[in-house]
Amino acid sequence: MDRRDVQSSALHNIGAVHVVSHVWSGIHVSDIRVQALPGRAWHPLNSDQPVLSVVVSELNGQCEARLSLSAGNTFRQSGRQRPAGHISLIPANVPVWGYSEHIDQVEEVRLVLDIDRVKEIMGEEFAAAPLQEPRLVFNDESIQALARLVVSSEDKAEWSSLFGDGLVAAMVARLSHLNSLPTRNHRRLGLSTRQLSAVTEYIRDNLANPIRLSELASLADLSLSQFGRAFKTSTGTTPHLWHLDARIETAKRLLTDPRARLAEIALDTGFSEQSHFTRAFRAATGVSPGAWRRDMTN
Repeated sequence: MDRRDVQSSALHNIGAVHVVSHVWSGIHVSDIRVQALPGRAWHPLNSDQPVLSVVVSELNGQCEARLSLSAGNTFRQSGRQRPAGHISLIPANVPVWGYSEHIDQVEEVRLVLDIDRVKEIMGEEFAAAPLQEPRLVFNDESIQALARLVVSSEDKAEWSSLFGDGLVAAMVARLSHLNSLPTRNHRRLGLSTRQLSAVTEYIRDNLANPIRLSELASLADLSLSQFGRAFKTSTGTTPHLWHLDARIETAKRLLTDPRARLAEIALDTGFSEQSHFTRAFRAATGVSPGAWRRDMTN
């Protein structure tokens, strides 16, 4: 994860830009918070690869994506009310600007859609043609909800790679669904017994190690998107939550040994710090590890 405060000559009337970046499922994901000065302000949204830009919050004003700085988007031209928070799909090397005439702050989640990585996520289900035409200022609650998860945690260092990989795979899958023809039906097939056994055994054997979604999908010989759907069909939960539950259950077993220190148990179950372990354990069980141990021994 990369954290940095940047200023750039490509920005106009911008006070500061704070960026938190990740690479999940091979896709560059940035949580970008832009502070604007009074008056017209803009910054470029485009890249040398397709971009999915998801505005998740606007403070004291509104912003929009524009193909030029002299003309607004179709919502503004038609007089239609623009939805709160919005999404734009920007083709590679097409100049598009994030623009506002008055706003204090904008927070945006931006995915740089490397086509090769996207195809790995979606397998044969992905069609790249829709990424060649700009689609500005539209709304989709599923993508918005996933983007809000990217910015919702105050301590993103606690998030596992598996969780981030799953978020990106879900966003790409949803985007692919929105851009596909409605004639294709996806059967909700789960993993075979062999696939599920291989995946869950691998997770248990690597509780203390970071696990990538691509590792699990490879075990099942599926694309990331196919694997995520199949795993949830078979287990009723996501790979990230299954992994977290397995870590908590292992921690419970280790807590029954009064000689085991909490810091050691945290490391043995894949938590980098005891405080991270305590928060995750309390969220899962309602009590701290120490309280759970006392209840079990009384």
